[in-house]
Amino acid sequence: MLDLVADLPGQLLGSASLPGRDEISGRRLPGRDVLLCGMGGSAVAGELVQPLCAAAGVRLRVQRDYGLPGDLAPGTLVVLSSYSGDTEETLAALAEARRRRLPLLGLTSGGALLAAARGTAAGARFPVLVLPPGLPPRAALGHSLGALLWGLHGYDLLPSPAPELQEAAAILKERNAVLGPAAGPAGPAATLARACRDRFVVLYTTSPESHGAGLRWKAQLNENAKSPAYTAPFPELNHNDIVGWELPEALRRTFVLVLLRSADEHPRVAARVAITRELLDEQFAAVQEVRARGTTPLSRTLSLVQYGDYLSCYVAELRGRDPLPVTRIDVLKEHLQKGPQA
Repeated sequence: MLDLVADLPGQLLGSASLPGRDEISGRRLPGRDVLLCGMGGSAVAGELVQPLCAAAGVRLRVQRDYGLPGDLAPGTLVVLSSYSGDTEETLAALAEARRRRLPLLGLTSGGALLAAARGTAAGARFPVLVLPPGLPPRAALGHSLGALLWGLHGYDLLPSPAPELQEAAAILKERNAVLGPAAGPAGPAATLARACRDRFVVLYTTSPESHGAGLRWKAQLNENAKSPAYTAPFPELNHNDIVGWELPEALRRTFVLVLLRSADEHPRVAARVAITRELLDEQFAAVQEVRARGTTPLSRTLSLVQYGDYLSCYVAELRGRDPLPVTRIDVLKEHLQKGPQA
């Protein structure tokens, strides 16, 4: 898993040559609305690129459920993201999108989704970017995120993502040396991992560039470290969440608070962060900040993602857990296959 984390910059650069790009080039949509349908590691790319899309006037939403929302604008591009191609929630969204005759774009390595995209029936085919197979979905983030950006560019919704991807890859390559195993136990991610070992990690995110990264941290701690985690965004958490931290003394050593911060933070949120730290300091075993690196929204967001990916591996190692298997997910899928179909 550490090797896969280190490969994130290579995946980003390699996304420019994914099969299927030629099929998308030059397409047009009636509007600038996009709905990405996916689950788990196949959906997080949508949240991570939302700031970049918003800056370009593209309204990108993420649907992590069966079917589609009822309020989609006519002509909304439905992006179907499933690394395996067999995610049942995403295939249900495909069926509903076809019923509504919405434009489609697939992001997958195979399975039923790829077969549907390449169907031979009249009107059944739709564009698909084919991702390299054989990876855990959460470890294919660079492929799926790059594919999403190139797909949106093909529909003339975004300018070429090449400059953003190149700068992000350069930053991540530099940070591999700082955060990866070569940094040793004194590295920042390894140090924070020791504070998080066998503790519940609470993630507070301070800006649009960090909100998606918080979701990624949570998922990586869940799947890689087999550890629970929780995330909440500023400024909303100041209207509810902070009141809930009145723990008995015996429980305070079981929680760690990590603040994920980036350059797009509102000045008033910065003030809220400082006050919140003072109010909650005694409720946690440790309070740490992780700041984004880079000069573009994508590089800053992905620098936070990379930090969390390494952290989750180090927590897994400290806890004696293998980060690769996700046994409970596999068992759940087996039971669903045996049960009645919806």
